Amino acid sequence: MEKITVKRFFKKSGVALLLLVILPLLWMGYFMVKNDAPILNGEIVYGQEYKPGFSLDIYPPTKVIYDKSPTIFFIHGGAWITGRKESINNNRFHRAINRLRDMGYTIISPEYTLAEDGKSPFPTCIIDVNDAVVWSKTNAADYQLDLNNLGIWGESAGAHLALMNAISTDYAFDSTFEATSFNYVVDIYGPTQLEGVYHSEMADSVEHILEELPDFLKDGFDIASQVFGFDPRQDTIRAKNLMDTYSPLSYLTSPTPPILIIHGNADQVVPTQQSILLKERLDKLSIPNEIHLLDSVNHAFIGANDTQKTATQDWIVDFIHNHYQKQP
Repeated sequence: MEKITVKRFFKKSGVALLLLVILPLLWMGYFMVKNDAPILNGEIVYGQEYKPGFSLDIYPPTKVIYDKSPTIFFIHGGAWITGRKESINNNRFHRAINRLRDMGYTIISPEYTLAEDGKSPFPTCIIDVNDAVVWSKTNAADYQLDLNNLGIWGESAGAHLALMNAISTDYAFDSTFEATSFNYVVDIYGPTQLEGVYHSEMADSVEHILEELPDFLKDGFDIASQVFGFDPRQDTIRAKNLMDTYSPLSYLTSPTPPILIIHGNADQVVPTQQSILLKERLDKLSIPNEIHLLDSVNHAFIGANDTQKTATQDWIVDFIHNHYQKQP
């Protein structure tokens, strides 16, 4: 009787384990089909290495409109500690991405260094994005990319990296850093002044929650220490220098390309003031820009209604296409 019980136990456990593996895959497949994920449309160049240990995905046009394709670099978010290049298929922008590909655009989504083991991702994550852009320019002929029509687009931490690459000069972060003349930047709730994020109301709330956790849990949830690579509370001068060095507002100059800014005014992760400060600085420098603040919308567009979601897709597509430079 005991052997039968054990056999049944393992049989049931095996079925349960199989379901645990299959059900998430089925759900993901359903989600991607339902949301018309870009990876399901047309041909994809997946996992192309652009430097040792790092790759990018290329989403060519689904309709060939141009001899050479205008190209957009999409930089994923994740607070510099998480996220994947494949998230382009399950985030909030798949409709805009699909429309742009139908309009003849190529989208390139690179991976980049994330914080881990007490090591800050800065400036390596900025350099990684730069290396992906440089690789794409070097190999433009192989993928029919139009180097006169390059744009960069990111959300959250990805928007921060997009801004840093669009406004930095040659050799800004290492001897190989190569500035690119982008036609535009799309900034979706991106941090622009890191000190304002670290000292935000949300950051203070997270800090309070961390203080209440058992010691063995604190390290795994101490986001600030992961991003800084050290405890910023123990070395405030060093933390201030890091935040200033890697804040886009520290680098803005008049040659900056036009910027589209979209942000929810109820964002509890990246304060809306980050985008307002960017807008004010851009206006002061007479840099073309467009800003949309979504009422009652949190980070990652949580709480956005259907009208706001549709408007967001339209703003992105229209802004990008309005900055396409026709060739003589």
